[in-house]
Amino acid sequence: MEKYMDTNLSVDERVEDLLSRMTDEEKVGQMLQVSYNMLSPEDYEKYQNLGIGSFLHVLGKDTEKIRQKAANTRLSIPPLFGIDAIHGHCLLNGATVFPSQLAMSSSFNRELIYEMGKATALEVAADGLDWTFSPVLCLARDLRWGRVNETFGEDSYLAGELGKAIIEGYEHDNNIIACAKHYLAYGEATGGRDAYDSEVTERKIREVFLPPFKKAADSGCGSVMTAYGSIDSQPITASKRLLREILKEEIGFDGFIVTDWENVRSLITNQHVTDNLTDASKLAVEAGNDMSMNTHE
Repeated sequence: MEKYMDTNLSVDERVEDLLSRMTDEEKVGQMLQVSYNMLSPEDYEKYQNLGIGSFLHVLGKDTEKIRQKAANTRLSIPPLFGIDAIHGHCLLNGATVFPSQLAMSSSFNRELIYEMGKATALEVAADGLDWTFSPVLCLARDLRWGRVNETFGEDSYLAGELGKAIIEGYEHDNNIIACAKHYLAYGEATGGRDAYDSEVTERKIREVFLPPFKKAADSGCGSVMTAYGSIDSQPITASKRLLREILKEEIGFDGFIVTDWENVRSLITNQHVTDNLTDASKLAVEAGNDMSMNTHE
């Protein structure tokens, strides 16, 4: 038996053994997440054979087909399946749909939010999926911003408390992993524009926007998603200060970081910090991102 398959060894030992066997191409494959319903049959075969790390937009029986194919790759690493189950598994017909986060926050009820997280996790896991891109820990302090309804409101303390509750509900019994998003100060975009520059000081970051993510980290949240925008004209996706130094090292987040949709490509097309995908990918990885959502060739 391969060491990385030996359940008598610790997880760290199994991971180290697996990494020692992987090629650079296989490691890169594990850092990519692709949208299943946007792939051509040819691209699907290419990424499946590479041993892709994660798929988006997969429901039901398709997960079984993809897992079976992954089991026949060289290292048999199963992919993670991610879904936007942000208030129930609402992309699946027949699943339970809960109120939006803004409506949830009106309850001020940690226990109720925890139970909603548990119920969502059961339905997501039953559909063969592993990961929900929730909770949204952005703060709704500017009503011009178009994603107010996705948040727990304007208060940092309440967002942290309810975020912690639903994370613990999602990850109860290890059914699925949660994803705290969008790191950081995404809702504070200039002029209420989405995915735009946030004009905030480090003091405001620490007093207002960071505390909910600290609670998420303390609760053992499995992943964090980076925001589209920038702070002090530096894209958050490329910020070693925010991702490595503050999130991972200072507040102790020990899960993994995933970019938002095409955030790595946005370093080229929207934020113009480089003109090619090789350099954009290098910036993102060195900053601390562990997985790139739907930026691939």
